[in-house]
Amino acid sequence: MRIPSTQALRALDSFARHGSVWRAADELHLTRSAVSHQLRLLERDLGFDLLQRIGKGVALTPRGQRYAADVRKALTVLGDAGTQTNGAGVGGSFAISCPPGFASMFLCTHIGEFQQMYPDVALSVLTPRRL
Repeated sequence: MRIPSTQALRALDSFARHGSVWRAADELHLTRSAVSHQLRLLERDLGFDLLQRIGKGVALTPRGQRYAADVRKALTVLGDAGTQTNGAGVGGSFAISCPPGFASMFLCTHIGEFQQMYPDVALSVLTPRRL
């Protein structure tokens, strides 16, 4: 058995959480065909089916569900290891200056995610009339 790529594991994790290749692709900023390809490569590397066709859709097999749960735990451990160095996370302050439209259309949808990833960072968004 080959060791699966982290990109393939992230594709599986995203698919398992969202239940759709389309949503996984959107989250990972990939095309749907790229996510499908990663999932096929992962099945090849593992030597068993993770997905099954149901009508026009795709769902995880029972074995795929168990494997996806284990992958989620492993990715969480890796993510936590990346944000913790000797018990200390990333801290400080971060200021973003951008047009109001960008702040409302893009930043507002991602601020919560940023704060979850970096709870010790004070975030300021500045939207001056002229940059």
